[in-house]
Amino acid sequence: MNYINDLEIDKITGETGASLAKEDRVNILIADPAGTGLPWEGGINGHFFRIRRGVNVAVPKSVAELILQNERVTVLGAALVGPYKSGRGKKLGGAV
Repeated sequence: MNYINDLEIDKITGETGASLAKEDRVNILIADPAGTGLPWEGGINGHFFRIRRGVNVAVPKSVAELILQNERVTVLGAALVGPYKSGRGKKLGGAV
């Protein structure tokens, strides 16, 4: 599996690449609470990133913000779906 590193981030081209290259870098370490070893994957304007979890990496600030937003949505989504996944569950549709 190919993971993005600092040198590859520096090679991103086009308007998005130029914009990302000008941004301040932020050191991040993406947690792997489930222990799956799966990378974080996301994209900005057609530039896709695959970043290994559990490894410190310097990324443009907007990529770090995208990762933070994605993690928040993941946590919120899990909290909202949780009641429907439990053994007792909730009835979907109709009166409650």
